[in-house]
Amino acid sequence: MAVVGGVLATPGTGRAGEPDDGDGVPVPEPILAETITDVDGSEAGEIELEANGSLMRAARGGAFAADSSLEMEWLVTRLLGLRVEPTLSRDGDGSSAGTQAGVSGGASWKLLQDFQRQLHVQAEVVGRAPWDESPIIQPGDPALPVAFDVRAALRRGPLTMRGSAGVGFGGSAVGAPLRASAALMAPFEETGRIGYWGVELDVDGARRTPLLVALDLVPNFAPAGIPLRLGLALPWSIGAPDDRPSLGLFLRVFYESAREIAFAAPRSRE
Repeated sequence: MAVVGGVLATPGTGRAGEPDDGDGVPVPEPILAETITDVDGSEAGEIELEANGSLMRAARGGAFAADSSLEMEWLVTRLLGLRVEPTLSRDGDGSSAGTQAGVSGGASWKLLQDFQRQLHVQAEVVGRAPWDESPIIQPGDPALPVAFDVRAALRRGPLTMRGSAGVGFGGSAVGAPLRASAALMAPFEETGRIGYWGVELDVDGARRTPLLVALDLVPNFAPAGIPLRLGLALPWSIGAPDDRPSLGLFLRVFYESAREIAFAAPRSRE
């Protein structure tokens, strides 16, 4: 929230500096509150592919929520990004279980990319089908079927701060349909080539239990010649009843964009 608030108070929008004006290190991204295309992506045509899986379990009673999805992000122009994500979900209450399929997608528009100050801001709109309350919702997804968010990233030294603020629409909200997230990320080592870790917080007033926290670990295998990153998150829905899914594991496999592969390759740091 503080990152977003500070950005909105910054005069002017648009593109400030070219990508090589900074240090070339891709901006770390939280697992659950990810953006539609990278906030620092600047080349039209950039594509990133992801496979996701999550499992949340209740402390007692056997209830669970399991989800899997395939995701494609495409930077159509230097400013416009698109995402599509078909999802398969299986949920149970301890005595019975059901399976449901759905799809979500969204678009982003880059409001500010300042590679010199390492400050990036973009606006996003996301939506899903089925429209009603759906088990295809993964940890960190909007509780309501449509959401609008402003997302920002600011890097200072080895630390990256991520934040967002937004609002949900449609469906039935438990509380105020306001959303926000915050994350603090740091590299495993000084170059940032082998990955990063961090802690993220996601709040959605439309959920039965609004507060979600997660520890993120994101090792990068590109330095070993494998163009993949592995994202591991351990989400906890704070305040959830013992008989509802509240603790879990979120796994994401990224197929890196050409920009990220070039950064992580050993020859790029010689």
